[in-house]
Amino acid sequence: MTSRASELQERLREVRSALMQKGLGGLVAYYGAQHNMLRPDPIMLLTDHRALGPSALFVPALGAPTLVVTPRWDEARAREACCFGEIIGVGEDELVAEMARVARALPGPIAMIGTEVMTLARGKAFFAELGFEPRDGGDIVRAASRMRKSFELERVRKAAEIADKGFEHLCAVARPGMREYDLAAEVEAAMQSLGSEDNFGLIATGSHNVAVRAVNNRVLEAGDVVIGEITPCYKGYFAQLCRTFILGEPTDLQRTKFDMLIEAENAGLAVTRAGLPSSGIARAINDVIGKYGYADYCRPPYMRTRGHGLGLGGVMPADLTDSSAPILERDMTFVVHPNQYVPETGYLMLGDTIVVGDAGPVILTTTPQRLFWRAS
Repeated sequence: MTSRASELQERLREVRSALMQKGLGGLVAYYGAQHNMLRPDPIMLLTDHRALGPSALFVPALGAPTLVVTPRWDEARAREACCFGEIIGVGEDELVAEMARVARALPGPIAMIGTEVMTLARGKAFFAELGFEPRDGGDIVRAASRMRKSFELERVRKAAEIADKGFEHLCAVARPGMREYDLAAEVEAAMQSLGSEDNFGLIATGSHNVAVRAVNNRVLEAGDVVIGEITPCYKGYFAQLCRTFILGEPTDLQRTKFDMLIEAENAGLAVTRAGLPSSGIARAINDVIGKYGYADYCRPPYMRTRGHGLGLGGVMPADLTDSSAPILERDMTFVVHPNQYVPETGYLMLGDTIVVGDAGPVILTTTPQRLFWRAS
């Protein structure tokens, strides 16, 4: 059995253990195949199959799982990805009936994750055929997926490498006279040539940015501050790099305020260690920025988080806020970013993808921790 297969089996064992602890006989995981970094796919988390259409995984507390996929012809691809259990391909018009049939075969009671992404009509039809509504099982999958397996870490590492190259290309091609969307297209093309499948990319330009945002048709000018949140996806897994680039030589004020971000990020990384509270990262970052007089800017509407979980999506295991609950565990992956609006300079960005370790973080993105610029 391959390492990937054995690690997926290990995650399924965690799910089965949680089911038994909660007195449940099975779990239904549904996903609508609308993949994005803000909603992790429970089917991919448990099987490594990224569905093309609405699909459902059925995990009994004892026994092999069953995966029902649409469209019917995607069954062969699912068999290549999945290393265990029964796989059934059906048409979308057959999905509800097949889901109900397989779910009824699970020993009860059962839990479910994914109802929030089912269409209202499909949800009503499924519950009607099933005869009851399962309990909420989202916490079971989230708990089993809080740390990255080794095959997932390799994908995040590759995505981090692509993010570094994407920013390197941004620095090389950004110039006065080009439009923001042309710059974003350049970065996207460079990363796709290296294997990126997608990019949650935000780039803003201007002399005084108030936030990072989606690109538009603004024409870059000499002296612009270019802030970028570059988040490529490799084989379903994301990494993120946040950096700031100036089209011209930075002012002393810009250098000083960016040095504040470097100090803040390093303070956050210093308390990123297995066994410590995740809230400590945000508190350490906010303490640094607060001591320079910007405590009021360390909360909405100026700042939401100091980072977040990253990997298969950008929400697990948690956002990094001063009230976040999870305790850091080895092989959790996050982006740590003290991105900050500064009233004197505008928004500045700095952030890196990290893996939590027993002795501290392993930083996967390798772009130097500094302010970048190119004199005109």
